[in-house]
Amino acid sequence: MKPFTPADDATASIAATTSSASAAIKQQPTGAHQIRLYNAGASTVFWALGPSGVTAALTDIPLPTGAIEVITLANGAANPATHVAAITASGSATLYVSTGLGL
Repeated sequence: MKPFTPADDATASIAATTSSASAAIKQQPTGAHQIRLYNAGASTVFWALGPSGVTAALTDIPLPTGAIEVITLANGAANPATHVAAITASGSATLYVSTGLGL
């Protein structure tokens, strides 16, 4: 697999706090593709994928301060993950979500 290559104008940001917040995944194709998550804040972010209205909980996947993770979405036409939600246990952080291809 080739290195992650972002799509043009395909980064969303979430201002994560102790209340769940979400953002739409930009430039999202149908089928397999990747999203890159980057925690630019001072607190661990817990994140979740889902449809519009998805919420994050402190039991979801943690992303430590400064960490970058690339995950693959295999969205089909039915029930695609269109949004990312994020929350922190304390403090705040900015979670950047970029759509692209590659790892």
